[in-house]
This record gives sequence, structure tokens and C-alpha cells, in this order.
Amino acid sequence: MPRRQFASRILLINPDNQLLLFKIRYKSGALAGLSYWATPGGKLKDGESFEQAAIRELEEETGIVVQSIGDCIARREFSWVLPDGQTVLAVENYYTVRMADEELSRAGWSDAEREAICEMRWWSGEDLAKCCEQVFPPDLPSLYAQALCYLG
Repeated sequence: MPRRQFASRILLINPDNQLLLFKIRYKSGALAGLSYWATPGGKLKDGESFEQAAIRELEEETGIVVQSIGDCIARREFSWVLPDGQTVLAVENYYTVRMADEELSRAGWSDAEREAICEMRWWSGEDLAKCCEQVFPPDLPSLYAQALCYLG
């Protein structure tokens, strides 16, 4: 059985009820040529809870600082290949955050993120429904609808 890799993902919703997604494109390594859209987020560091990781990743990837994160609205477990070619059992918890404005920052990005993330974009439900590109997780449109319901 592959090792588990735990991660927190954030469904970041702007005042227009749009969802922020990053376009990931790998240029080298085991995933060279793979591209897809995904939510902000990343793996837990040693001793970190899912909630702590969500707060940290939100700040690192968007510049948005929050003191707490809401409830986990979904959990996904699936086989995933890392950029180094290692296969893991990915365990992801999804959290929803509504932001006050669209001021985003890339200042906290790691070198790996700067290399892999080629675009940031706000998506409406209609945009997601029409998307012909790969989106992770595959059921993101339903998660997005769930996030909007959760936020009221």
C-alpha cells in the first residue's frame, strides 16, 4: 500500500461567487506535459492539522490571512503520482473561505509553485460547466455548489 500524503484544499470564493483555480503545468519530471486546474492548497507539514495547513496554504498561495478556517466540507482519498514519480494515497480535506476582495499575492509561492502554476483565474459555475480542460478533483463543480450553499 502506498504511503499516505495528507493535504488541505481551499475553495476560495470571491464577492461575485466565483471560485479561484490555479492552472498547474508540469514541464519536467514524471508529470512532464500534464496540465490541469485545481484549488489552492497543499500538503500538511509535520505536526500540522488539516485546519492549520489550510490557513498556512491560503496565506502562502494567495496572500490572504485568516485566523481560523471553517468546517471541512469534503474529504477525498485517491491514488496520485507526485512530480518525482512516487505514487501516494492522497488524503485531502476541503475548506471554504469567502474573501472580501480580489487582492491576491504570489509573494509566498515556493520555487516549485512558481514553476508549476502558470495561471490563476476566477471561475463561475457556468465557466466550470463549459470547461474542456482537466479539473481536479473531477467532481469540483458539485463541491463548488456545496461551498456556495455552505457560505449561504
